[in-house]
Amino acid sequence: MLEEIVAALRARSDIFGWSVREISRSGVQVYMVPEAVEARRDVADRRYVIDVVRHTPGADGSMTAGSGNVTLLPGDSVAPALESAVIMAGLVHNQIYSLPLPHELPEVMSADPAILSDADATLDTLLSRLEAAVALLPAVRLTAAEFASEEQQVHLCSSTGIDATRTETLVTAEWVLLCREGDRETEAFVEMTRRRAADIPIEAEVARRAQYALDGLHTTSPPQWSGPVVLRDDTLATFLHGGVLQTLGSGQAKYSEASPWELGQSVFGEAVQGEPLFVFATRQLPYGNHAERFDDEGLPAQRVPLIVDNVLQTFITDQRYADYLQLAPTGNFGDIEVPAGTMSAGALLEEPYVEVATFSWFNPDEISGDFTSEIRLGYLHADGKRLPFKGGALVGNVLQALTNAHWSAETGFYGDYQGPTTVRFGQLTVAGEGEQA
Repeated sequence: MLEEIVAALRARSDIFGWSVREISRSGVQVYMVPEAVEARRDVADRRYVIDVVRHTPGADGSMTAGSGNVTLLPGDSVAPALESAVIMAGLVHNQIYSLPLPHELPEVMSADPAILSDADATLDTLLSRLEAAVALLPAVRLTAAEFASEEQQVHLCSSTGIDATRTETLVTAEWVLLCREGDRETEAFVEMTRRRAADIPIEAEVARRAQYALDGLHTTSPPQWSGPVVLRDDTLATFLHGGVLQTLGSGQAKYSEASPWELGQSVFGEAVQGEPLFVFATRQLPYGNHAERFDDEGLPAQRVPLIVDNVLQTFITDQRYADYLQLAPTGNFGDIEVPAGTMSAGALLEEPYVEVATFSWFNPDEISGDFTSEIRLGYLHADGKRLPFKGGALVGNVLQALTNAHWSAETGFYGDYQGPTTVRFGQLTVAGEGEQA
């Protein structure tokens, strides 16, 4: 069917350019209830995503560019679907832009050999590891679990001569733990996604989440706090992937004047008190959740130095906005990589401080960076004590927090983030209850 679509696109004289992606997916899903596998499913699908660009006169008579798209399933009629995409493109009038040309594509580790070889056995191994990890904790019981693997193959063809393929995998793990102490009990829900099964830290995650759940049975009211705040591991990854860096660093936001960032200038509007910030936007991170040889346009994977020593190096752009801003296109943002810091993680835990173990959500304003995010579980560390609390909100600004940040020398990999395991922000606020801690 791909050949039929390509032939139909080439036959159209009213299209400036086009691309089509054949996306084939297959997967395995395993569902578990206590002491038994409840269900096992195999899934597969295929679709064809077509993008077309037309040049048509605008209101003033000058030529403009418009895009349209349509998705087909096997057996769908090509001609009517293609006609709807072409009509859609003719209704859009943007500044003219070019389309990506063929480039040499890097080899990127984005597919788990274990999943490609035997997905069922790989998921069974994960399930066995989960059961064994829970069995080591007398106060913890596994109530439900789901593991799913997906293999995706993408074949991209374009009017500019791109003809490229890529293969990638994803493994999703979810489980629920019931933690009991005396006559009280609480649940802990865990969810994570990785490209490679070996990167799912089941044993460590079971122990950590079980401890969080048990600590949740002894929580106090959230403190009123203004001072150092520590984030670790996947909670730190959540903070960095809140969307602020991605939005302010995007070429589209810059072109629309939503981003105030300027090339060659500091991304901060104030003096930096902590360590200088270095951020890489990368689609080349081995087994990163967004690792890929090329993106949907065909732009090759890059490891882009976005911020170096607090200074913006470029904007993350597709081909269209790269043309508008006269920059080299980077392709999709990808994953975040931050270099190791200068202090040990232990040195960053000097009391007093608040640690946010988990957020209920973290959704800062992607332009201003302001956030007020509910704390699902936190700890106040003071006077040699570690006091768990629930509720309250962490209040601050992402960019201001990063001006006063110290990063650990120890690093870890969290799927969509690779970098320091621990960050200590010098000044953030917890809006809690009662007196100032």
